[in-house]
Amino acid sequence: MGAGGKFEAEKVRVRDISKTEYCPLAKNVRKRLKMEGISKGVKVVYSYERPDYSSVKTTDGTNFKKSFYGTNSWMPALFGLHAAETVVKHLIGKNKE
Repeated sequence: MGAGGKFEAEKVRVRDISKTEYCPLAKNVRKRLKMEGISKGVKVVYSYERPDYSSVKTTDGTNFKKSFYGTNSWMPALFGLHAAETVVKHLIGKNKE
């Protein structure tokens, strides 16, 4: 889910979207999935760290975006590595769940 405003690598997890916490993007996606009748069964990579609100950057409002969180360089890569690990484990049959 959202890596913006996050800093701590050890707080990154792979869970069902219904069990995510402190992630504004996950909250928004949960609402949209609920409208489609989906409440669980979607694995996501997210961080349970609360966003650093001092990292919010404002924009001029074009493209319906008024602000965004700044992101540390390693967090998106870390999210990708967790996603890749989960997919490979699924493909070789070594799922935790």
